[in-house]
Amino acid sequence: MPPYIHKEIEKDIKTISGYLTYLEEGRLTYRSREVLYVVGVGIVDHSCCGAGGCGFIEVSGYVVSWHLGTDDAGRWMSDVDPIRNEEEKREISSLLERRHPHVQINFN
Repeated sequence: MPPYIHKEIEKDIKTISGYLTYLEEGRLTYRSREVLYVVGVGIVDHSCCGAGGCGFIEVSGYVVSWHLGTDDAGRWMSDVDPIRNEEEKREISSLLERRHPHVQINFN
């Protein structure tokens, strides 16, 4: 499995109709394991269909090894196992919703 490359925080990423920005990276303890996630916001500000936005969380998975090194662009890399179990996803989503209400939660 390829290493997880950490997101650049507070750097706008342009899209066809706006941009997205990762606001913070977090770790959550769940059943004696650490879950890695990032919080972000997507903004639609130059679309023919109107403007808007939403908050989101991308859950990368369980941390296996933290900050193993950097890639060619200088971004940290870690080993992360994806979360496949649906019950675990529901429980983790519930914990994250308490910390960050009103966001979409996606598992990578």
